[in-house]
Amino acid sequence: MPPAPRPSTLHRWRWLLPVALLIALFHFSPAGATLDWAFHDFAARHPARPTPIPADSTLVLIDDATMATLGREPYARRWPFPRTDFAALFLALHQAGATRVVVDLTFLENSEAAEQDMILAATAAACPSIVLARMASQPPVFWDEAFTQEHAAFFPTPRTGIAELDAKHSGVLRAYQVSGSLAAAACAKPPEFAGGLLRWAGGLEQLRARGVPVLSAAPYLLRGLPILTRLVEQSPDYTPEQIAAALAQEPALDGELADKVRGRVVFVGANASGTFDAKPLPIGDAVEPGVITHWTAWANLQSGGFVTTVPRHLAFAVALVIAALVGLARWRQGLVAPTLAALALALISMAGAYLALSAGWFLPPSSLAAAALFALLAITAENFLAEQQRKREVQAMFGSYVAPEVVELLVNDPHAIQLGGERRELTSLFSDLAGFTDLSEKIPPEHLVGVINLYLQEVSDSLLATGAYIDKYIGDAVMAVYGAPLVLPDHAEAACRGALAAQEALGRLAPRLLRDYGCSVHMRIGVNTGDMIVGNVGSDRKKNYTVLGDAVNLSSRLEGANKEFGTAILLGETTARRVQGRFVTRPLTRLRVKGKTEAIEVHELVGLPGQLPAQLAEFVSTYNAGYAALLARDWSAAATAFEHATALAPSDRMAKAWQESAHEYRLQPPPLNWQPLLKLDSK
Repeated sequence: MPPAPRPSTLHRWRWLLPVALLIALFHFSPAGATLDWAFHDFAARHPARPTPIPADSTLVLIDDATMATLGREPYARRWPFPRTDFAALFLALHQAGATRVVVDLTFLENSEAAEQDMILAATAAACPSIVLARMASQPPVFWDEAFTQEHAAFFPTPRTGIAELDAKHSGVLRAYQVSGSLAAAACAKPPEFAGGLLRWAGGLEQLRARGVPVLSAAPYLLRGLPILTRLVEQSPDYTPEQIAAALAQEPALDGELADKVRGRVVFVGANASGTFDAKPLPIGDAVEPGVITHWTAWANLQSGGFVTTVPRHLAFAVALVIAALVGLARWRQGLVAPTLAALALALISMAGAYLALSAGWFLPPSSLAAAALFALLAITAENFLAEQQRKREVQAMFGSYVAPEVVELLVNDPHAIQLGGERRELTSLFSDLAGFTDLSEKIPPEHLVGVINLYLQEVSDSLLATGAYIDKYIGDAVMAVYGAPLVLPDHAEAACRGALAAQEALGRLAPRLLRDYGCSVHMRIGVNTGDMIVGNVGSDRKKNYTVLGDAVNLSSRLEGANKEFGTAILLGETTARRVQGRFVTRPLTRLRVKGKTEAIEVHELVGLPGQLPAQLAEFVSTYNAGYAALLARDWSAAATAFEHATALAPSDRMAKAWQESAHEYRLQPPPLNWQPLLKLDSK
């Protein structure tokens, strides 16, 4: 054939369009987003460099220790605590010198004691450092519009921040809306940044290890209770003005408790069991208190450390570039260069996205790696299709003369097949459909061919799946070879597996034939291993790759011998010896076929070890013991074993025959050179 014309540049790059469509589908799909977020979470847990942490912050938590302390006498508190307890906590933190006390606790409903709401409202208002949480549409219930207008002097600027957190993907908090938030309210001046992905410094344990004070609220609350008592005694109307006047007379707190919050921004939250403020974060498997998210957003605002997400259309463009770079690696035939390029670019894109996240940029990496993979798959598919096209051209020239398997060999090596042949040890298999005559009489002629084709398709698929070469079909019979034309080291084992698979396939088809046509069918199979002549046999005009020899003929005779033994699959002596221990078999007798003087021992292939019903397994074991006793001339043991075997399988011909023989031989033993033998007169 003349050499194919060199493809044009456009032709060489035609694969890029479907790849671009695949990348787009993946890039904008939920699956792509899920993988991107999984990568983000991994990088957040294992950053390339630590996230900066402000030096002037403290976390104060209503933890299990707080619950235990206040649950004992003389306090005997239960969650939710009285509003006056929160007022005491805020007073203590304010008097300890905190610059901001950012409270991630919501007060959305009036308490049962209106007096307590009034005390908390006035106390929080009188402490200018206090910033309370609110919902987007609802402020703290005691700081309604009427209250803040009446006491406007205490609210020169908004002193609440939105505490709602929105987990937009898979229920995990990753992004933060700054405008109007608690984090924004904690800043000395309103931030201009709108929000984005957070740069995480860690959970509570990681923050504690990095030097951020993480304190229990219990000691502060206890220090604040007497202060609150004194203030309330001096504020009969519970107004912010009265509380502020009384507070001015109170000394500042000192000591170790004050040292840990003085001059710091304090975030107050809850992580005690039963407080229901646990949030799933990307920084670990365990949930963390919601206040961690507000603290992280505030810390990001202090260091300018929010993560900017690269627009998805730009990330898509980068993915297209990566796919094109993989295509440029096709400078020579083969897939080595494109494969190496795809792997390298996928790794580089993942590493680049990992480093970019620590630098404050989130580049969704899954589509970048997928682009390299899709490009490689497209190039592989294109190469495969080109190779298939070349093979089809060869098949179009030679397919009418040789079997498809031989064409494949001829395509790969035109000199591999010779008209003569060679002698090789192979395994041949013959199968035939018992009950075909009944089937042909009951099925209308116009349907019979379709039924036979369906049967042959099922059997052929089973044989081909185990490595067979289908030599020919003879009516409803199938001749198959294992070990040629392609070498198959364990051809005997493969043939046995193919025989079992074919019987299983017919087992699935037989009920349908019985239901639709009222005929019962089963299949007989003969398998034999031996030296055979294999080659491309025929004339120059018509050739067929086939096998010849006595070993082939014997497999055909074994198929027919099933009728004598009432069996389904018979194995020749060599085949049975080769697969011993890998299949459940039983010896039947020595068989001398018509036209031969030498007898061989034939075996029935029963199934695979461990997959037989218990009764069948017991039958085979008992039968084999009886046959061994028979060969050892232990007639009594043989008779006993075969009696048991016959009881397990009353319809088994050989068990019954050997039982009768064993009884006869016990009374009148045969000659010492006796061996089991059956002469088969029919072919």
